[in-house]
Amino acid sequence: MIVILLSILNVSIITIINVYIIVLFFPDYPGVVFNQVQLISHFWNAQIFTFYALGYYFAQKSINQQIEIATRDREIAKQKIAIAEKEAKIAKQELEIAILAKEKALAEMAFLRAQINPHFMYNTLNMIFERVRKASREAGDIVLAFAEMLRYATSTKSQEDEVDLGGELDFVKQYIELHLQRFHYKVYIDFEEDGDFSYHRIVPMVLITIVENGIKHGVFDEPDIAFRIRASLMDEVFVFTATNKKNPYPNAIADAGQTGIGIKNIKKRLLTTYPAEAHSIDIIDSEEDYTVVFTVNFNLLKK
Repeated sequence: MIVILLSILNVSIITIINVYIIVLFFPDYPGVVFNQVQLISHFWNAQIFTFYALGYYFAQKSINQQIEIATRDREIAKQKIAIAEKEAKIAKQELEIAILAKEKALAEMAFLRAQINPHFMYNTLNMIFERVRKASREAGDIVLAFAEMLRYATSTKSQEDEVDLGGELDFVKQYIELHLQRFHYKVYIDFEEDGDFSYHRIVPMVLITIVENGIKHGVFDEPDIAFRIRASLMDEVFVFTATNKKNPYPNAIADAGQTGIGIKNIKKRLLTTYPAEAHSIDIIDSEEDYTVVFTVNFNLLKK
């Protein structure tokens, strides 16, 4: 539009100048009537029109520049906000990782501080085993089973980030057997496993925590309300499920502030070892039953 206006102005000015030249130098030219006042009026009108046109042009140009600058500033501001949000997210993730690492270090330190010299403990248990077995073979077997469990729990393997899955399941079975012997097999624990667990590794003491939680808070003194434990490995996906009947008469003093703490702790430990998409630990808390489902997808861990 500006180009059209300037073109019209240019033509108008040239026309006025041509007319002025004709009447000035060729006053006798046929058809020309010299009217100096009219000519000057047309000339100044053209000048005014040119002034407004140029003013409009530069004003429009300035407005467009301001719009471009404002648009560019908005884009820069959006980019800065996006960068700030990304940096804040990264900082939050780094903080969470640092907190989990610190909690893990504190837990390991607490474990070391609480650990009794294994050789002293094993020698003591062997002495107890020899004396107890003379009086009761069954009691001696319990002491022996407990010694084996203690050996595994205090071994260097249990302090590693991952241990053999088969060894962890054996530890769970030893714990179950010890508990059955404790109550003279008058409690019911139904354990089943399906798969080859010898080629995979897992975060230590997770499975035993789930089982111990069910034994502590459940009731399973009848066959139809047995504590059900299932371990399966199919297509590189490990699933460990523990379902117990809730105790209708829980020990309010012993359980105060303890329910769910073990599960919360292992959730934190799992996050320091496995990516979130490769594992899950789900809780189904119904009115009568309590179920924990722990899953590890080893396919995703291999990537």
